[in-house]
Amino acid sequence: MLRLKEVCGLATDAQLPDWANEKMPTKVRVALWLATQVGEGNVFSKDQLRTAFPAAAQIDRRVRELRNHDWVIATSRDDVSLAPHEMRFVRAGALIWEPGVRAELREQSRALAPLRTADPEHYFETRALTTIRQATDPEAVWERLQELSRDEKSIILAWIAMGRRPSSPVELAWRAYRSLPEARRREMAARLGELVSSELHDESLAPDERSVER
Repeated sequence: MLRLKEVCGLATDAQLPDWANEKMPTKVRVALWLATQVGEGNVFSKDQLRTAFPAAAQIDRRVRELRNHDWVIATSRDDVSLAPHEMRFVRAGALIWEPGVRAELREQSRALAPLRTADPEHYFETRALTTIRQATDPEAVWERLQELSRDEKSIILAWIAMGRRPSSPVELAWRAYRSLPEARRREMAARLGELVSSELHDESLAPDERSVER
């Protein structure tokens, strides 16, 4: 799949679709706005984004969704030189305004629709894995690894060494809980809430008060 720089080498920005065309999906328009109005490596503010898309609801979310298509957009958490209201358009990913790419994404969405309804948690995990598997560019994988914190990098190194990602006790308990019928889940949630409340109460008592209560 062509990258943005390769496309711009074959065509001028004027030949790309117009980002202001409201007939296109908002996420596609945001991608084009970044590509033609901001440019890779440049900083833009949330106010600039909202001014460009005044009628779009949840415009920040549309930007985040581009990361699912290998677009790298840094925030102040990733780049300390940025202010909290700023983001940096680091690199474009899939050219989602191309008809072929859009058709492929629609097909993936239809394929995942039954899973989204039956098990939302598994749907989002599967969608993320599908997106990652499409990243055939080693540099795209490296970008993802670089974005991790130092602790996260250490964790993934351990997973690489083991050749698998082990499930934590919390994940195993969550899966067991999710396997229960809805009525049992509500009952279990109430019991767990009482247990946590009891433990918090015990922690708040002085040692001598605990011995008296018991």
